Amino acid sequence: MPSQTPNVFTFPRNEPGTQGHLDLVEPLRAMPHALVDLLRGIGEAEELRRPADGGWGIREIVGHLRDAAEVYHKRLYMMSTQADPVLEPYDPDAFAKDHDYLGRTLEEMIGALREFRADTVALLTSLVNWNWARSGQHLERGRVSIRQLVEHMIEHEHEHLEDIRRLRASA
Repeated sequence: MPSQTPNVFTFPRNEPGTQGHLDLVEPLRAMPHALVDLLRGIGEAEELRRPADGGWGIREIVGHLRDAAEVYHKRLYMMSTQADPVLEPYDPDAFAKDHDYLGRTLEEMIGALREFRADTVALLTSLVNWNWARSGQHLERGRVSIRQLVEHMIEHEHEHLEDIRRLRASA
């Protein structure tokens, strides 16, 4: 009977490389939640306060994380769908000004970050092992693979979450 014969295509894939790089995907998936936890109870004055060295304040860091999530997602999409795409650099300081980080709310920026991150996680979990070696040509950094870009994303986000922790601790 057909109903008793299992369809092999309904079973999860388990050949080598199809479990994804969950050690890399999970930190990306978890980051928006960690950011929300880190910002719990923050007031507007604390969001806007800049460090003594003149660096970005918390609202600007969140805006940067939002924009970086968008830029990285676009790069990863290009790398996964195109042969050797060119990855344009961007100026984070120009984005901060052009995208009016200080005029936007944390909720708005975190909401957009979550959307880009969900798309990125969906994209990355659809890749099989050999796709993580696909690469693009970054105009400033040279050739970079999907895996290298994801590793960079994790490190970049970790650094900015630490920046926020330090700013909150110094409040």
